[in-house]
Amino acid sequence: MTARILVVDDEPDLETLIQQKFRHQIRDGKVSFLFARDGVEALAALKTDNGIDLVVTDINMPRMDGLTLLQKLQEGEETASTIVVSAYGDMKNIRTAMNRGAFDFVTKPIDFLDFETTITKTCGISKSCAMHSVGW
Repeated sequence: MTARILVVDDEPDLETLIQQKFRHQIRDGKVSFLFARDGVEALAALKTDNGIDLVVTDINMPRMDGLTLLQKLQEGEETASTIVVSAYGDMKNIRTAMNRGAFDFVTKPIDFLDFETTITKTCGISKSCAMHSVGW
């Protein structure tokens, strides 16, 4: 079973970096990534694709930021776990993200070894995430 991860970030380079860093897991069918540029696109993707296991979202984005996205996810019926990624690792953002349902918080620049560990940990605990059954 392939874990499906929606990455929500307005930085176009992040998509390339993630596809590069996770190329072996993608090739082996352990994970697939979808990308959205802001919270509005993310909500649309979640409405049309109920197979998303995990949402990884930035905080600062145009139209709808990541903290607002977390609030919308908590209000809705989506069951995907969420990891927040931000260059702003201040305690206020961390507490707000956790209070709105985020499973974990990762700071930028992204340490991809830590990021992979966080994804694995999140999927291992979340029943909705398929990756825990596959292993990395």
